[in-house]
Amino acid sequence: MTKQQKQQIVEALANEWTNEVSIYVCDYKGSTHKELEALRNAIREAEGKVQVVKNNLARLALAKNGVEASYEDNNIFIWGEDQISLAKLVVKHAEAHKDVFKVKSAVIEGEVKDADYVIEVSKLPTKDELLGMVAYMMKAPLTKFAYGLQNLIEKKSEEE
Repeated sequence: MTKQQKQQIVEALANEWTNEVSIYVCDYKGSTHKELEALRNAIREAEGKVQVVKNNLARLALAKNGVEASYEDNNIFIWGEDQISLAKLVVKHAEAHKDVFKVKSAVIEGEVKDADYVIEVSKLPTKDELLGMVAYMMKAPLTKFAYGLQNLIEKKSEEE
């Protein structure tokens, strides 16, 4: 790879890896092509991106956004805007393939986080789940009110 190609990769990654994007760094050493392809497909469905990047190029791209991080060994970088959905996918894949795939760290909102943080984030409800909870909570008082009215109507009709 020429120096110009490396600079283009760093620029492209720096443009994509802004502070609005969550980046998960995972060790994939020993993973089969089939396992990685399944992960890539799941990440694409969640509107994320997956790429194996040389550690030095990743470090330079992050440094352009003010993040100081260094990486060793084989790393696959997974990033996207929906940090909770991606964290759930990454942790689920790591649990299913414990021997060959593990979460190393993450860059969330411009800060480097450890694997334990990623696991905790994966336990949070997604945006859609939260919206469902809010809708249910808003509906509950109305349902109870309607049930109460129905009981009152039935009581009044029995009295007559």
